[in-house]
Parts: sequence; structure tokens; C-alpha cells
Amino acid sequence: MSFSEQKSGGRVIWITGLSGAGKTTLARALLEHLPGAILLDGDELREALGAAGSGFDAASRKKLALTYARLARLLVRQGLTVLVATISLFHDVHAWNRQHLPGYREVFLDVTEELRRQRDPKGLYAAEQAGRITAMAGSATCVELPLSPHLRLDASQPLEECVRQVLELLNP
Repeated sequence: MSFSEQKSGGRVIWITGLSGAGKTTLARALLEHLPGAILLDGDELREALGAAGSGFDAASRKKLALTYARLARLLVRQGLTVLVATISLFHDVHAWNRQHLPGYREVFLDVTEELRRQRDPKGLYAAEQAGRITAMAGSATCVELPLSPHLRLDASQPLEECVRQVLELLNP
């Protein structure tokens, strides 16, 4: 059996949603409950992969999402639990993940635009409103919301409840 065919005990939890949905917050909270798990955060990955200057248009975002997925596959094959927190709202990326990532679970954080704009942890919505950002995912840049996520979370509920529901998904 080749390395690419090996099955491991690893799993990938792909946390997706629009900016301000709470992807990184949820992933960091889950790390406390999943010993040995690692986090691949979209913003941190852009910087680590030297893609910080990469575009935010749909084609650039999709290319990065597939890069994140391949990195997650490399790590999950080594038996790791990998949390991926990224917007990556493309049907073909989700389909690729389902086909190629062992133990794949897709978690979609569904949050109203009003709450996302209120949270705005990186100031992106304010920058968009001021005209400094023109390719905001979900506004100027179209996104494809997941068709059948393993878990759709109302991320306006308390973080502890979101964590509980993800853990329940992982350990039925």
C-alpha cells in the first residue's frame, strides 16, 4: 500500500462560513477538547504559504482552498486531527474534500449578515463600507454556501453550545 493509499485514524473538520462567522474562534475552542489536533487557519495559511499578496477574487480563493485541502490531506494521513478554519465556499472544493479527506466533516457556521458586520473582528466590513475592500466574500465576490454540510450551526448561539454540537458530530 502506497503512502497515498494509507488509511489513518486522522480526521479533518472543515469549518466554513463568511468573515465574522466565528470560524477561528470555534476552531480554537475545539482544540481544547481534541488533544493533539492542529489548526490550519485561512488567514495564517495565506501568510505561511507566502500567499498574503494573493488575490481575493473567486479564482484565487478557490486555488488557496484547494491548497489548504491538500495540506490537510497530508496531515490527516499521518493520523492527525486537522481543524481547517477558512471561508472556502465553493461546491467543488467541498466535493473534493469529501472524496479525498479521510474522516472529513464539514461544519458550516450560519450567521446573519447583521451579526457578522457587528462582530467584524478584522474590520473587513467597515473597510468594505468605506470602499477600501472591493472583493469581500459574500458581497462583491459570490460564494457557494454548502449544499449538505455535516453540521449547520447557528453561530449566534453561545460558543460552548457550538463546541458541544461539533463534539457530538465527531463522537456520536
